[in-house]
Amino acid sequence: MTWFGFLPVLVLAVLLMYVPGAAIAACLKFRLGPVIGMAPLHSTAAAGLAGTLAGTLGLPWNIVAYLAICAVLAVLAVLLTRAVAWPTEDFSWRGMLPYLPVIIAVGCITWRFTQLVGSPSNPAQVFDNVFHLNAVRYIIDTGNASSLTLASLQGVSGMDAVYPAAWHSMAALLVQLTGVDIPTAQNALNLVIAALIWPASCLFLVRSVISRRSAALVLASIVASAQVAFPYLMIVWGPLFPYALAVSMLPAAIVAVLAVTGLSGNHGGNRMAGAASLALAIGGLAFAHTSSINTLLAISTPALLFLWWQKAKRLAPWHVPKLRHGLFAVASVVMVGIAAVSWLKLRPAPYGNWGPTVKPGAAVGEILTVSPMQLAIPAVVVSVLSISGLYVVIRYRKHFLLAACYSAVAALYVVAAAAPTGFIRDAIVGTWYEDTYRLAALLPLFTTPLAVVGGLHLWDQWRKSRLAVRAVSALERRVALVRGRGPLVVASAVGLSVTLLATFVGPTSHYVAGASTVYRFDAQSEMLTPDEHALLKRVADHVPPGSLIADNPWNGSSMAYAYAGRQVLTPHLFSGPDPDRELIDERLKFEPADPEVCDALRRTNVQFVLDFGSAYMLDLGGSKDFPGVTDIGDSPGFELLDSEGPKAKLYRITSCG
Repeated sequence: MTWFGFLPVLVLAVLLMYVPGAAIAACLKFRLGPVIGMAPLHSTAAAGLAGTLAGTLGLPWNIVAYLAICAVLAVLAVLLTRAVAWPTEDFSWRGMLPYLPVIIAVGCITWRFTQLVGSPSNPAQVFDNVFHLNAVRYIIDTGNASSLTLASLQGVSGMDAVYPAAWHSMAALLVQLTGVDIPTAQNALNLVIAALIWPASCLFLVRSVISRRSAALVLASIVASAQVAFPYLMIVWGPLFPYALAVSMLPAAIVAVLAVTGLSGNHGGNRMAGAASLALAIGGLAFAHTSSINTLLAISTPALLFLWWQKAKRLAPWHVPKLRHGLFAVASVVMVGIAAVSWLKLRPAPYGNWGPTVKPGAAVGEILTVSPMQLAIPAVVVSVLSISGLYVVIRYRKHFLLAACYSAVAALYVVAAAAPTGFIRDAIVGTWYEDTYRLAALLPLFTTPLAVVGGLHLWDQWRKSRLAVRAVSALERRVALVRGRGPLVVASAVGLSVTLLATFVGPTSHYVAGASTVYRFDAQSEMLTPDEHALLKRVADHVPPGSLIADNPWNGSSMAYAYAGRQVLTPHLFSGPDPDRELIDERLKFEPADPEVCDALRRTNVQFVLDFGSAYMLDLGGSKDFPGVTDIGDSPGFELLDSEGPKAKLYRITSCG
């Protein structure tokens, strides 16, 4: 598929992520800005809720289920705000002008995304995408998009089967509605997340908390597109697509928290509508990626502590009855308890595979230079602007909460990057698997608005200077076309210069050029090569529905499920214990006619083997656990049905009659 042919899929992804959620926000009586800003969070909450309810009730996941829940939520929103008048502002195209700066980020990030991915149908050839691709197929195949059971794909059950499904549900809808393959649907959704939802959420945060000036929104759009840590890092590392969806929406969730606590302007509607929107936002984050709940808790803590202190001061003993003191104390203890339970329970099992990478001082330096994870090139423009923003906060005591939230995220990053392994490290950053990459992706949440604060300060100082006045006057004297429009021309030139310096001279070019190997699709690809892909296209011609294919997921053969729609014995690199599967994986090639092996084949309905050889995605111990289904060659008991190139082969098992 060409990028031009990709456009209809991309437009549909935008509609799915924005229109239903915008309808819900509009029914909460929000104004246009908050309707657009909160739409992805509301849509994601609706998708997650619809998938879970439909799965529980045995109903299939499709566009009808999604839109039905959106309609229910919209009706509930109208009932909740029935006493509130609809916003009086009339829609006009002029009213959309404040949101046009997002086009800068859309253009810059889309350009980098196409360079990174190469083709709309190229999959990310790395570890976690084995699960993501097959999980989307699982939803399409079973009709079950419940977050309570998605991880059952790995052969687990109960609480182990819980996995946030909203990202996979949206990708499945794209496949159902357009007929594209799953990698193409993935890339469409990820491009919308990276190039639209993320910068639009940043603009919403800046517009709500800092300034509505055009200069502020232009700066926000430039800075949002100029940082490697987000969005680029999360569509390469892992890849962590659901986590990327959650992070892209966090700026809007921050606005919702500040609005409900009264620390920023409200959305319109009333306080109840704001609380309902925040509840939906939390739901959207949870259905996108569970860790984002603790992320929101961490970055909201400074604001909540400030609010608590303000309330506590008003409850001085000489002002109010002692009953209110008791209620306030009880409420405080309850909230701390809820936060503690969330922090300790909404996390994976202890995972100490990723330890410290740098010294604490180096980690702080990475934060200040906007070059986390030892990026070779610092983001000089963004770094200068964000440090200027910190100076403005300290010097003029403006936007202090932003700096406090930034400090909270920075502290988490320093712990992940520099703290020694052990109980304390796990207690603080265990929510994120103690993974520095995941925490690096959170830094742009506050680097962006602080850079806007610093950029506005520098711009205003320059505009007032004699040099600026002389430059504008000289320009208007010498160029007749700009007379009377000198300040606008100069502002445009500065904006263009900053855009070029921040997005094209900074680290993004270097990073994207190196990371594009993750999406490389050639004979050296780590998960799937062109030969293997060609064979997968023909697998359905040989394997009837309902029959299982034995596979080694470490060599890409498990992609028969995602690409051909035929079930495989091991759909993910890590799977729950299964004696039959383990017996087949270990002994099939060596003892194909053994009665125990044949019984295991019959119980699992495995009749075929897809063998992609011993070139593995990662040369880890798990890749060696499948000797019975790897490098079959001319072993007796197997009939070669099809092959492509020297290594990609499909066999029928004939040894058991």
